[in-house]
Amino acid sequence: MRQLWHILTALVLITGMSPALLAQCSGGGGCGTGGCGTSSGGCPTGGCPSGGCPSAGGGGGVPAPKKVNGVAPIPQPVRAGGGAAAPAVDPAKVPKWAPVSGATLENAAKEQLPIVVYFPAENEADTTFYGEDLAKLSKEKALFVKIPYNPDREKSLFDDSVVPTSKLLSDNPSRDYKIAVGKATLLVCDWHGNEYHRFQGGIKAPELGKVLDKVKDKAEDSNKKLQKNLDSATAAWTKQDRKAALAAILKNFKEDVVGLDAQEGTIRLYHEIMDAAKAQISDMTGKGDKDGLKNLAKELKGTDAGKAANEALKKLG
Repeated sequence: MRQLWHILTALVLITGMSPALLAQCSGGGGCGTGGCGTSSGGCPTGGCPSGGCPSAGGGGGVPAPKKVNGVAPIPQPVRAGGGAAAPAVDPAKVPKWAPVSGATLENAAKEQLPIVVYFPAENEADTTFYGEDLAKLSKEKALFVKIPYNPDREKSLFDDSVVPTSKLLSDNPSRDYKIAVGKATLLVCDWHGNEYHRFQGGIKAPELGKVLDKVKDKAEDSNKKLQKNLDSATAAWTKQDRKAALAAILKNFKEDVVGLDAQEGTIRLYHEIMDAAKAQISDMTGKGDKDGLKNLAKELKGTDAGKAANEALKKLG
C-alpha cells in the first residue's frame, strides 16, 4: 500500500494535481485515460476533480472552445504542469505582408491592386488576423500591409501645407488615418492608400473580399468628382480669376486623397498659382507695399502663398 502511495504521490509532479485531490482519487477507479472511477473510493461525485476525465469525452469535461465569427480558435497546446502554450502558427494561414514603402505603392498602382492596411492592437497575437481565406486574399486580390502598434497621436510638426500627402508613407500612419488607440483596425484602400472602407473588431474574409471588389469603382467615382473641381479651377485661372480657381482647388484638397489623376492635376495647378503669387509677394515686399501684401494675404488665406504674404508683412513691421 505504501508503495502505491509513493507512485501516486509521484504523479503530483506530472499532473499538477494537489495531494489532497490525489488522495481523493487514490481509493480506486480514480482518474485514468479511459474513464473515471465511480466506486465509493473514487473521486468526489464519481468523477475527476475537474468534473470530468482529462482525455475522455464524457460529461463534465472541459467545454468545447467557443467560436469567434464562426471560426474556432487555434487549439492551444498544454505545457507540462498546466498552462496554455503559445498557439502554433500555420504558415499557410498567415497573410502575405508587403513592406510599407514607395515601391509597394508603385507596384500596387501598376496593377491597380487594392491595399489592405492592418493596424493591430497592442500585444496582439500573430494568430488574431489569420486564416486560409485571408491568406488567399492577400495573394490574389490585394496587397496586405501591417502597421506596427503606435499609441502616439501628436500632430506632426511638419504638417503645415494644405496639399494632401500620403498617409500610408507618413512617419505615423496610425495618427494620420485617425486610428483609435488600442483598437485593431483594418482599412481597405486603393492603390494610392486612399481609404474607402474601415473595419473594427471581427473581420470575415468573404465580407472583406466583397469590399475589395468595389475599390476600383470607388476610386473612379472619386476621380470624377475631383475632375469637376479641377475643370472649374482651370477655367477660372485661364480668366486670371485666382480667387475662384483656389476655391475649387481647396475643395479637392479637402477630399484628402492622393495619387488620383485629377488630384495630381490639381496639385500642379495649385503650385503654378502659388509660384505666380509668391513672385508678386516678393515684388511688393521689395517696394514696401504693405497694403498690397495685406490684400494678397486676405485673398490667399489658407494657402502657402497666404502664409508667405503674412510673413512678409511681419518683416516690414
